[in-house]
Amino acid sequence: MITYAVEAWSDVQAEMAPLWVKHYEEVALNRDKMPLDPDFANYDAMESMGMLHIVVARKAGQIVGYHFTLVRPHLHYVSTLCGLTDIYWIAPENRTGRTPLRLFQFVESTLKARGVKKLFTGTKKSLDAGPLFEFMGWTEAERLYTKYIGE
Repeated sequence: MITYAVEAWSDVQAEMAPLWVKHYEEVALNRDKMPLDPDFANYDAMESMGMLHIVVARKAGQIVGYHFTLVRPHLHYVSTLCGLTDIYWIAPENRTGRTPLRLFQFVESTLKARGVKKLFTGTKKSLDAGPLFEFMGWTEAERLYTKYIGE
């Protein structure tokens, strides 16, 4: 059985480190030019400011998925508390059944309990979660384009 809980960054950072590598290897673009290099000091700062909301999915005590949300008023709507997805991932062997749906339902309910009014998220084209979001009542509002312009 998979369980879901809000957990503190400071409590799960080390345990998540190997999963971030798997996540990066699965979805990151430009891996040959942009190494995985998380800004842990900034995550620490966001946690201390109460801006980091982490939901962890566990199976038999082990992390099998996570969702990170940055919680703050939007720069254009300062009176509205928003949740901006940073990252989310579920180990491939646990992406079956209702696990993805339950993760996002838990994320939504816990953010709503914090007073968040509007959520923003994205999905990788290679692992398109759009159908899940649409099933949950999300509206596609934008498309994000990237271009590497370094050497």
